[in-house]
Amino acid sequence: MKTKTQAPHDRQKLPTTYRELCDLLLPCALHDDIELGNMQEIVDILATLPSRNTAQQDYLETLTELIESYESHAVPIRKPSGLETLKFLLAERKLTASDLSRLLGKDISLGYRILGGERRLTVQHIRRLAEHFSVSPAVFI
Repeated sequence: MKTKTQAPHDRQKLPTTYRELCDLLLPCALHDDIELGNMQEIVDILATLPSRNTAQQDYLETLTELIESYESHAVPIRKPSGLETLKFLLAERKLTASDLSRLLGKDISLGYRILGGERRLTVQHIRRLAEHFSVSPAVFI
């Protein structure tokens, strides 16, 4: 059974040589979330030091690369729904449901109904939105 490592809580006692840092936690490929948590704890400590020596910086970069590699394979990235994308684009441009209705050229309640999930985007809506936001129509599907 894997257990959580004990990271040093006192930053002053953090090892200063690469070998000592490796004794604390050996940099290696991650296989599960426990190992990820252990590595992230050390990264958090190192990243928040007011200053790092060369060995600490190299060790931090190594751990960061290992974490990025693990996350790119182990953590699935969910594609946002078309509605989520629409809400994001509207918020980014500070547009309201009324603005959406005007953009789609329909009655004032259309934007509210679409954003509320009561009404789905039509092919015509998607074309107009894709053109307006300069994105692929696929982001709304």
